[in-house]
Amino acid sequence: MGTLSFPGLSTGLDTAKIIEQLMEVNSRKLNLMKSNLTVSETKKEAYTELQSKLTSVKTAMSALNNSSVLKSFKAVTSDSDIISAEASSDAYEGNHSVKVKQLATAERWVHSGISNSTAYVGAGNFIFSYNNKELIIQTTEETTLEDMVGLINNDTDNPGVTASILKYDSGTGNAYHLVLNGKDSGSDYQITVNATNTEVRKANTELLENGETADVDTKLEDLDGFTGELESGSTADQIHITGTRHDNTAVDYYFDVTHYTTIDDVLTQINEAFETAGVRTAVATYEDGVIRLTDKTSGASSLDLAMSFVPGTGSTASLALPTFILDGDEGGTVSASVAAFAPATFTETRSAQDSLIKVDDFPTGADDWISRSSNTIDDVISGVTLHLHDTSYNGTGYDNIEVNLTRDTEALKEKIDTLVTTYNAAVLYIKDKTAFDADGKTRGILSTEYNVLTIWSQMKEPFNSATKGFGSRDSFTSPSDIGLTLNAEGMLELDEKALDEAIVDDYNGVLDLIGTDKTGDSTSDAIKFYSANKYTTASQYEVRVYGNGTAITSAQIREVGETTWRDATFSGNTVTGNSTFNSYGTPLYAENSLQFTVDVSQTSGTPLTATISVKQGFAGAAYDVLNTNLDSVDGSLTITTKSIDQAIKNQNDRIEEEEERLEKERERLVAQYARLETLLSQLQRQMSSVTSMSS
Repeated sequence: MGTLSFPGLSTGLDTAKIIEQLMEVNSRKLNLMKSNLTVSETKKEAYTELQSKLTSVKTAMSALNNSSVLKSFKAVTSDSDIISAEASSDAYEGNHSVKVKQLATAERWVHSGISNSTAYVGAGNFIFSYNNKELIIQTTEETTLEDMVGLINNDTDNPGVTASILKYDSGTGNAYHLVLNGKDSGSDYQITVNATNTEVRKANTELLENGETADVDTKLEDLDGFTGELESGSTADQIHITGTRHDNTAVDYYFDVTHYTTIDDVLTQINEAFETAGVRTAVATYEDGVIRLTDKTSGASSLDLAMSFVPGTGSTASLALPTFILDGDEGGTVSASVAAFAPATFTETRSAQDSLIKVDDFPTGADDWISRSSNTIDDVISGVTLHLHDTSYNGTGYDNIEVNLTRDTEALKEKIDTLVTTYNAAVLYIKDKTAFDADGKTRGILSTEYNVLTIWSQMKEPFNSATKGFGSRDSFTSPSDIGLTLNAEGMLELDEKALDEAIVDDYNGVLDLIGTDKTGDSTSDAIKFYSANKYTTASQYEVRVYGNGTAITSAQIREVGETTWRDATFSGNTVTGNSTFNSYGTPLYAENSLQFTVDVSQTSGTPLTATISVKQGFAGAAYDVLNTNLDSVDGSLTITTKSIDQAIKNQNDRIEEEEERLEKERERLVAQYARLETLLSQLQRQMSSVTSMSS
């Protein structure tokens, strides 16, 4: 309960004011703490904003630091109503011609119709197949046409068919038609409405790799059931496929197995084994580690499959293959019993077909065309995606549609402009927050932050000096060669005219200077650069190799400008730079992980020598600087902001403690002056009594 007090009431002293004045003196320490807290909070805000601006610079650098994707092209066609196109960095300049004979289409079947969408379809089974999978829909006496559409579309085992209702009355009164649409285009995606179910055989066990379901591209020698070594005998290892087709004709088929044979290859061979006169009678598929063989014809079937591994003569290879069992009901044992939706009541209104094209008049045969299951084709012209919209038929033949690929230099300029804009925004911010006013009394909140100035210095370096690893053999060696410079204020400037001239002179050279990533070359035909990685410092290296004409005996390496050679390791004809690290995981030497190959036949006599250049574009070098400083764990800015956060927490804790101390001090002063008031009041009463007695 609070204390009710009337300070000075009896004495006339303003003790409340005295206490406030004393508290003001006692609060000087608290005020200083709060002032320091404000500085820390302002500094934290400044660091947060700096991180944001530097992240924008890093993003701009990221768009430039890989020359392999920095290259861009424009794809323009002579008739965009027939073909449109787009190009990636994997494309090449040039012109191509494309003829389109037909577009890929998806299958469509339409039922003959019933009187109403809410009419009952009858109880029974409705069976259809798509994409080598069969679906049996079960209806009841209460199932309407609308319900049937829902049963098809909502079935979790639907293989890719969309059902809908089409309203059209041709005069029969049956205006509501069930429509089955395949979701995918291409000749492999055909719909069939079946009178009975289709037979399927499946492997009785999964194919595993290291205990996990194997992917379709897993090599057979990597399967858990494999032992020994393939191709270790004098004759080929093989797999023997036996069985019977739908019509009970025998299958007896062998194919060779190598180190590179995959599960997908096995599927291809099974499909070939079950072909008759070029027509597949069954289709092998792979899902969830299980091979399935589906009959292409519904009804009673003699379909069967067995596979066995046959090692070559003297081969140590062995592979356990699964046996095949019936998957579900035997073919022909489940009948389609919804009479109103029998197979004969459906009409194919659009057949599934592949797109057919020729590229640069290839294939040359009049009846030979490139076929794809889609109208979007990305694997016939390197780096180009074609979108087919119509055929190019002109009434008598097929016109060539031209596809022109040209350099998209504007995209490169836009990326460089973004770099300049974000870089300069970050620099202006750093300058503002680290500046001293002319009077020397006012300074930026980050003026004493050494790491900020260090980062700024590191950011400038890639633009102020020769790009690492580039030399006299290169068209350009520094950003200024392509028009990118730092002015006296430390701001980036782009001379677009100089950039345009550099692009004309050597487009690939410009891209390499900007974004090559640890690529390399050598001054010797006998010593070839092989590889480098993130641990290798971009630089120029002198190497020398000793040998006896058949093998390397020793190899040494040093950076250009160093005087001490370091031994390198070698295996066969490949030499690797010293790849040791210190206790912090940092490479001890610049050549860490640098590899080059040697023509050992030239190593007899005097040592082979060469200068190897490991190149990193200036965008990559600047990106590495920012990536290191912005790292979410070890980055200098991250560490600093965490330190400021801790300081703010500590300051708040001390302020809270000081506020508690001051509150206790206030309570003490109030109590003290209250006692003084009481004492003085007593003295006044005593004096009054004495005065009364004396009078």
